[in-house]
Amino acid sequence: MTLIHLEEVGSTNDWIASAAARGEPDGLWVRADRQTAGRGRRGRAWTSDTGNLFTSTLVRPQPGEGPPQQLSFVAALALHDMARQYVAAERLALKWPNDLLLDGIKCAGILVEGRDGTVVVGMGVNLSHHPAATERPATSFPAAGIATPPLAEAAECLVAAFGRRRSEWHQKGFTATRAAWLSRAANLGDVIEARLGTETLTGTFDTIDEAGALMLRLSDGSVRAIHAGEVFALAL
Repeated sequence: MTLIHLEEVGSTNDWIASAAARGEPDGLWVRADRQTAGRGRRGRAWTSDTGNLFTSTLVRPQPGEGPPQQLSFVAALALHDMARQYVAAERLALKWPNDLLLDGIKCAGILVEGRDGTVVVGMGVNLSHHPAATERPATSFPAAGIATPPLAEAAECLVAAFGRRRSEWHQKGFTATRAAWLSRAANLGDVIEARLGTETLTGTFDTIDEAGALMLRLSDGSVRAIHAGEVFALAL
């Protein structure tokens, strides 16, 4: 795996997509000190000031690997593994579909994009600071009383963790990835709200299925598979 370090880039995902178009190999990584056009899911702007970790990797799907959408769970486990080097496990959790929580608050996110037969997996981690005015609360390592690790060290740790988790996914299938993800899941068994565009549902987070969909048990006992959307814990 090759990790390239840049001082500034528009978007690490776009940089990797351009590299893929040039024929660069599977496993290429880029890390940028600053992004000028960072983004999250659904086109949301991603605050990208110097001090946080902004990184993306090129995945060229290999024989025996599952559907590309499962890479969000592979990446989430890698983020958890990296953060676990600096944070006690009980303070970390994974939020469906693609966030890492620190003390119940988002501190990292994932953006998986398919492009011309390849997959770009981007990850941003608030290792130094976090935005104050966001739709959903965010936090950072220092805000939670955790010292900011060296960026190069954290990036190398993440690259290694992603390699291990991808290998596990390849060799053992999504069953192993799913089990590992569920053991770290936030709000499993809790009542949550799922926002699906114009529809909002409330129910119990039962599990994720073999495709990675969130299984939401509604008040009438029926179960709805949620393949895409935003979920929020509800205070009872």
